[in-house]
Amino acid sequence: MCGFRYGCSDDMRGFGGRHMHLKGAFGVRRGDFRFLVLMALSEKPMHGYALIQEIGREHQRPVSAGLVYPTLQELEDLGYIVSEEREGKKIYSLTSEGRKYLEDKKDIVERIRAGKEYTERMGIFAFVKDVRDIQSMIFQNEEYVDEEKMNKIHEILAESKKKVASVIFE
Repeated sequence: MCGFRYGCSDDMRGFGGRHMHLKGAFGVRRGDFRFLVLMALSEKPMHGYALIQEIGREHQRPVSAGLVYPTLQELEDLGYIVSEEREGKKIYSLTSEGRKYLEDKKDIVERIRAGKEYTERMGIFAFVKDVRDIQSMIFQNEEYVDEEKMNKIHEILAESKKKVASVIFE
């Protein structure tokens, strides 16, 4: 729970969000972050900040330096990536061992890719989050919602339902 009484956005929960078990969670599970790093580096060498930006953009979730840099160190220790200094930045690239590791774990890589593709397809239904947020706002504040307010909310939702139906069936 994020502590707000007006409905929390799932994206406020960061990378380890409460709904990570859902298929809409990009197919990413606990412990999969190293695969996101390796997959990004399989496309092109990058420095740490570029990885933060790339993974955040590709997987539509905040990524912290506190997660990326220890993961880079771990992957380098395992021999899956190497780094070199270029123009004052440490650039990371995948090694042949890293490519082999991704190939050996292609079931995990495919699960992550399938989850990302699913989420991109479902992105057109982003309004569902708004509906959940309205529901949460009402339930989390039910002690402030008397019969008169509930009637007003019901009228608003009934009117919205009619408008949505007219869009769908026009």
